Amino acid sequence: MSAKQPRYQYKIISDNQSIRLFLLEPGKVDEPVRGRLEFVNIDDAGFYEALSYVWGEPGPSGIAEYTVLLREGDSESSLELTRNLHGALKQLRLPDRARRVWVDQICINQEDQVERSKQVVFMGIIFKNASHVLVWLGLDEEKLAKSAFQFIHKLDRRFKDTEEHKKLHIAYTKDIKKQSEDEWRALSHLTDLPWFKRGWIVQEIGTEAPATMFWGQSEIDWMVLHSVCEKMTDYHHLRSQLNVRTSDIKYVFQRFIEPNPESYHENRFNFIYELHRARNLHLTDQRDRIFAWLGHYSIRTPNRQLAALEADYKKPVTEIYIDVAKRALMGENDEKTGSALISLAAVQHMSLSSRNKPRTEVDVETKTVDENKLPTWVPDWRTFQSFILSEPVNAHRAHGTSSPKLEIVGDPPILKIHGVEIDTVVQCSRPLEAKEFHAKLMHEETELAIEHLWHGICHKDQFNLTETYPNGQEALFALMQTVSNACVQIATREGKAYRDIPRTRWLQQHATFLTNALANSDVCPKLRQLAAEAAGAHKGEDWSRAANGASKNRKFARTEKGYYVLGPKVMEEGDIVCVLFGGKMPFCLRPWQDHQYLLVGECYVHGFMDGEVMEILSRGEASEKIFEIA
Repeated sequence: MSAKQPRYQYKIISDNQSIRLFLLEPGKVDEPVRGRLEFVNIDDAGFYEALSYVWGEPGPSGIAEYTVLLREGDSESSLELTRNLHGALKQLRLPDRARRVWVDQICINQEDQVERSKQVVFMGIIFKNASHVLVWLGLDEEKLAKSAFQFIHKLDRRFKDTEEHKKLHIAYTKDIKKQSEDEWRALSHLTDLPWFKRGWIVQEIGTEAPATMFWGQSEIDWMVLHSVCEKMTDYHHLRSQLNVRTSDIKYVFQRFIEPNPESYHENRFNFIYELHRARNLHLTDQRDRIFAWLGHYSIRTPNRQLAALEADYKKPVTEIYIDVAKRALMGENDEKTGSALISLAAVQHMSLSSRNKPRTEVDVETKTVDENKLPTWVPDWRTFQSFILSEPVNAHRAHGTSSPKLEIVGDPPILKIHGVEIDTVVQCSRPLEAKEFHAKLMHEETELAIEHLWHGICHKDQFNLTETYPNGQEALFALMQTVSNACVQIATREGKAYRDIPRTRWLQQHATFLTNALANSDVCPKLRQLAAEAAGAHKGEDWSRAANGASKNRKFARTEKGYYVLGPKVMEEGDIVCVLFGGKMPFCLRPWQDHQYLLVGECYVHGFMDGEVMEILSRGEASEKIFEIA
């Protein structure tokens, strides 16, 4: 039937304040999806609901089963939909009255790049002002939705009951192995649904508008689901064992609502940090890795160049990413936070040209060094390796109080930036994987990661506190702090000022981990004594958690002068480490052709995290240098 219907022709939106709304007509299960479009002012749209869903694959072209019939007067024409949206509309339409809904696939002419560029700016406002958000999680083909939502309501009730919560705490910490996998299977399946990995949902569900989640014919209130996920935060090992990804749900909750700037969520006021946090989400159009965040409050930063960003779907992906990097660097000059170079810290290469490769393997014509045609100092938001060490709230100040000194010249653009060279990398570890320092997952028959680093890279024997580091501290202390990014995240989670925490706290954390992970003969008596003193004083796995987070997909390295480095996965022997003015973390650079460098990425260098380089520079013991980064 609809194959013979004329294709719907959109009327142009003639001003910059109007959007379309879709009036979804009532219908029975076997009836076609019908409705009509209306123009409304964005600031005076009245009651409407906004639909959040995964686009999914399109249905077969011209097949009535996956189209919507749009009425205009007495005429009717068809618009093709993706299969998932068609299923959502059939399930969500009411039996006896129309439903006024905003649906991007219908309300925006997806073939008009100019309209898309204008309308995408309204996305945050549309969902923020919606009377209700409808979340379509998809069809419940395995019939798990009912049991999943019942289990969530059960947990919600028990978490709210003080005595029941105490019982759950014991069950979810000490008796993890007794948990029934069948009971958790439905919840695990729920948190693995594609909707929770979709990039656009962050602003669609990230407001204060009430929302309901629909999974097939079952539904649950968004606040109830989030409340349970929030309570599950303390049960990391349980979630890991049963593959319950509640952290994904927590991440999107009210992400577009400004938090208390004095809280741990202060990170969210940094636009580049927010782009980085969203890297693991799925987006069909890679330009949306930038455009989907233009409605976020972090864009209203002191950096006026970033604040002036506009969506333009006529531009290619690489041009947009380079533009964002330029704006982030040239428009920022914040020596207070050290976040001026956070865009450089967000560079995470999946691969990088090596000095051992011949020149012919580089694209000589464009002078670029990777398949994405991006300069090495420009983050490729399509890739993700690990969390950013230079998060805005952390206490590191490698730059002291210096401000960036840089310029961007040429085409392709070269970043000229001032800084101080520290040393050269002479040995790297193997890439460190997820949970390498998770005590409960270690196996006695294999060499532990900590043993590989201490014996193989640091070239030390027994784990002891007598070996010294170039700055006079214990070499073991330097190793443990390097691998864990100096435990800054522990202080942040606890809401404590990092510099107010005595180093004995970290030594006790180190000792606790080592005595639990290694045989007694491998650990010196002093460490065993420190671990005994710490028993019950701290959470035993704080250091383990910090190290796992910081080291994932990174390498540990030793420099020529004996400094310890935690750097990118692509770091190799011969790379240099330096402090760039304005950057809270040091950086790793690769000497390249024509006296230029490639940016390898941010790194932790123990002994150079609190302005030491700037003091050395002021004493005339080091010289300022201009690094030209291709």
